[in-house]
Amino acid sequence: MKYLPSFKLWFSQGPDDPRQELVAGRHFHLGLGAFGRLFWANPSRRLLDLLRIAMSVYVVDRLVRRRQQAQQGRWFRSLKLSVEVQEPDFWQNGDVLGTLTECLEFLSEDGWDVTFLKDERDPPPRERFLPGENPFVANPPLVCLSSGGLDSAAGLGVRMAQNSNRPVIPVTVWHQAKQRELVERQYELLRKRYDGAVIHPMIVKSAMLWDSELNGWKQELSQRCRSFLFAAVGSVVAAMSGVAAVEVFESGVGAINLPLLAGMVGSKATRGSHPHFLRLMSRLVSLAVGREIVFHLPFLEKTKGQVVGQAAALGLQELARATVSCVHYPLHVQTNKQCGLCPACIFRRQAMAVAGVEENGVYKHNLFGLDHENGQIPEDDLEYLKAFLLQVVNLGPLQVGGFVPQPVRRHLFATNVVSTEESMVPFLHLFSRYRDEWLSIAAEGKYCGWAWANLLAPV
Repeated sequence: MKYLPSFKLWFSQGPDDPRQELVAGRHFHLGLGAFGRLFWANPSRRLLDLLRIAMSVYVVDRLVRRRQQAQQGRWFRSLKLSVEVQEPDFWQNGDVLGTLTECLEFLSEDGWDVTFLKDERDPPPRERFLPGENPFVANPPLVCLSSGGLDSAAGLGVRMAQNSNRPVIPVTVWHQAKQRELVERQYELLRKRYDGAVIHPMIVKSAMLWDSELNGWKQELSQRCRSFLFAAVGSVVAAMSGVAAVEVFESGVGAINLPLLAGMVGSKATRGSHPHFLRLMSRLVSLAVGREIVFHLPFLEKTKGQVVGQAAALGLQELARATVSCVHYPLHVQTNKQCGLCPACIFRRQAMAVAGVEENGVYKHNLFGLDHENGQIPEDDLEYLKAFLLQVVNLGPLQVGGFVPQPVRRHLFATNVVSTEESMVPFLHLFSRYRDEWLSIAAEGKYCGWAWANLLAPV
C-alpha cells in the first residue's frame, strides 16, 4: 500500500459555511509505503481508520482560516468534520469520541464536531504480506518522534547512548521538501557516532495536492493539528512494533510552553508536546489499539540547554548544528538556514549557548554577537527577544518552596500540567534553572557588548 486508501471527508465552519467535500488521493495524500517496507505488513483496519481521521483533521486545520474574535481575544473556529472509516461504530463510541474531541479541542482551542460514515468500498489489502512473526518481537525498538529540530535530534542522541543495543525507529511526517533530507543527515551522523547503531527511519509524507480543486485556497498558517497527525503516525508504528511507548524529545520548558506574552494562550501557543495533550493522545491510541500505549517525555524536567548539553557531552555537537529550528525557514528565508529573530531561533540560541555549542554563519541576524550587529536590526524585529527577556524578569521572584508568580501557577494548573501543589515542585525547579541560564548569558553578553543584555544583566 503506497498511500492511504481513498476515502471522502466533508467539513464546514459554522451554520452558514458551505459544506466542502474532499477525496483522499485527489486533494491530499498520506504516504504509507514506509510501513510495508519496514514491517512487511499494512496497518490494521482500525489503525488505518486512525490515520484517516488524523489526516482529515490535519487537512481541515490547514484549509479553514481562523477568524479573529475580538471579544474572546483568540482565533476560534467551530468545525464540523465527517470522515469515511471502516469501523464507524467504534469511533462513534462515547468514550472514544469523547477522548478524540477533547484531544483536538485542547490542541487547537477550537470546537470540533466529528462524525463518522461507513466506507462501503472494498476493505484495504490484507495486513501481512508474508507469513512469520513481527521482526521486532525479539528486540523491541525505541520508537520516537523526530521532527528535525534541535530537541528531537539532541534527545535522540542522548537516548541512543542510554539504549546502546536497542534498534531505533524515529518517526517523521514530512510536509516540506528539505525535511526528509534534514533528518536523514542527522541519522547519518548518529550512525557515525554510534558505530553499529541500528536505525530504521519511518519517514511518511503528508501532502496537499494544490494542483487539484484546492488551487486558490488560502492556508491557515497556525496549523495546530499537525501534531495530532504526527502523534497518530507514531502510535501506529508503536502498535505494529509491539512496544508500549512513543518517546517525544521535547524539553520541559518547550513542552509546557509558558506564554511569552499575556495574549499568547490557547490557539496562539503550540501544544504539540504538551503533557496533557500527550496524555489524551495516549488514552485515544490505547483505546484504538486495545492495549496501553503511552507518549513519554523523558526530558520533561530538563531545560533545552540541559538536553543539548547532554548531547554535547556525548560528542554530538555536529548533530546539534545539523538541525533547523526557525519557523520561517525555508518558506521565507532561503540564504540562511535560520532567521535568528523568531521565538524558535531565540530559544535555540539560548540552549546552544548554555550547552557551549558554537554556531557560525547560521543566522541571518546575530543576536548573540557584537553591539554594532545588533544595532542593524530594526527595533520592531526585537519584539520576541524582548518577550523572552520580560518572561525572565517575571520569573525573577520565583522561589522553590516560596513565592510562585501567579502566571506560572495559573498556567501549570489551567493546562493540567499539575493537579496539586506538591506535583508543581519539579517544574518550579525547571523554570528556576531556565531563568538562571538566561541571567548567566546576559551577564556574559553585557561583558561582550551585546546591546540587549543591558535589559537583563545585573549592574
